[in-house]
This record gives sequence, structure tokens and C-alpha cells, in this order.
Amino acid sequence: MNKTVLIIIAAILLAIGLFKPNLSVIPNTPSVPTISAPSDPELKEACSEVISILQNGKSNDALRLSSLYMDMATLIELDGENEVIKTTEDIRQANSLSGLLLKLDIKGKYPNLAVAAKNVIIAGIGDDDISLDPELRKKASESFRALAWACQEGSK
Repeated sequence: MNKTVLIIIAAILLAIGLFKPNLSVIPNTPSVPTISAPSDPELKEACSEVISILQNGKSNDALRLSSLYMDMATLIELDGENEVIKTTEDIRQANSLSGLLLKLDIKGKYPNLAVAAKNVIIAGIGDDDISLDPELRKKASESFRALAWACQEGSK
């Protein structure tokens, strides 16, 4: 009985190996909840450049970026014992590493996207290297949510 089951499983695996079905048709689109537009007009204005850059590309890239920026907003919100991000420099480092860790592979695909995204963050929290207090932590989180919204809008 056990040998029969193993032979059937082996035959199925062998058939899969021989016929090599195309599994790339399975969608790899991240699910991102609908994000509302930023209430700060300066942030919203800074987002317009990100939106226009991403509208010329693949919607899947934009949705993956949106998901990444939502995760960054959550990471920044952590405080107390769970605090990971403590300064604005930590924010910049985490942002640059997160794209590498997720292997987004978008380098060179979207000229000026990195500058436009950086401008959104600067519009929200400035360009100084300072410690995050509760108010600045909230602004940083809102800035990344604004970026997530811009990416989502750019995917349309």
C-alpha cells in the first residue's frame, strides 16, 4: 500500500518535471488595502511626481512598492519595547535596505523615482538627522502612508 502511494506520487512529480507547466500565469500581485489620500496638501503635492513616474510602468511594481511603504509606516509606528526606528537616519537606512531585501529589481526602470520618493519623506519630516519624538514618528508614518497612496495611484 505504501509503495503504491509512493509510486503514484513519484509518477506525478515525474510528469510535472517532463511537461514543465508554465507557472508564471499565476498572478503575483500583492493585495494592498485601499489607502486614502494624505490630508497634508504639501505631502499630496510631493506625491504627484511619484504618481506620474509610476503611471508609465508596470502596475505590479507600483503595488509592490505600495505594500512596502505601508509596511514601513507600520515599522515606524512601533514604539515602547518594540521600537525599531529611533531617528530619521534609521528611517532612511531602513527604506534603502527594504527594497534590497524584497528584491524589487526596479533599479533603472523608473528614472527619478528615488528622488521623488525622498522628496515626499522630506516634505513630511524634513531632511535633518534627529531623534523621533511621538509627533515626528506620526509624521514619518503619515509620509510613508502618503508614499503608499501615491504608488497605489500610480498603478492605475
